[in-house]
Amino acid sequence: MKPTNLKHLSFGTGTPKICVPITGSDVTTVIAQAGEIVSTAADVVEWRLDYLNNLEDTEAICATANRLVTLLGELPLIVTLRDRTQGGKRQISDSDYQTLYTQLIANSSIAAIDLEWHRAKSTITHLIALATANNVATIISQHYFDQTPTLPKMTDLLTAMATCHGSFVKLAVMPQSNDDVLNLMTATHAVADQLTQPIISMAMGDLGAVTRVTGATFGSVMTFATVRHSSAPGQLTVEQTKKILDILTPGLPHLNTVS
Repeated sequence: MKPTNLKHLSFGTGTPKICVPITGSDVTTVIAQAGEIVSTAADVVEWRLDYLNNLEDTEAICATANRLVTLLGELPLIVTLRDRTQGGKRQISDSDYQTLYTQLIANSSIAAIDLEWHRAKSTITHLIALATANNVATIISQHYFDQTPTLPKMTDLLTAMATCHGSFVKLAVMPQSNDDVLNLMTATHAVADQLTQPIISMAMGDLGAVTRVTGATFGSVMTFATVRHSSAPGQLTVEQTKKILDILTPGLPHLNTVS
């Protein structure tokens, strides 16, 4: 794994970084949630666009993204537009998906975008190239909210996602047993030694909570926590996550700055 940087943070060294979602349905709520996050132990912020009431006003979305970048300061901002099939709040076509992300890449100073693996290959390829040209990182993601694939399938999936040459690959699953949790951790650990990109992975729900704080052991570089509003089942609070990470990995720095 080659460490990857978002602003001053290095992913792939030290403990997993803590990402907190913004899930407001309007600009006022979005800005208010960002203000709350700044005073926590969060390392990264994810703005979930699919929670917005109005996705048609791309100019306002870009302006809000830039307000968030300014407000968050050194905290990198990831922008995510999650489809319903991937646990999101919106159904959006590939063309609309590409258009909105294109505007954000061109007209804002965001650190990264999340790109869904199930999208058309031409859409993903175009957005990765555009993002790379504009110094915006990309996270290639796949979510399973009702199951956990087999160990071989998860290993193959992570490897396949890496061939898109995004900055990160991300896999989230819903475990039905302890074996599912172990398989997710095993797949991540196995592939982390083979891929260039850092991996973000977690098992959701109460059963998978352990994977949100043990990434340093099996190779996941980022975990998701919440202040008040969670974006996925099983998220711990920022304070809980930070406390557990500090206990489990006392010899590793929580933040790694880029010189």
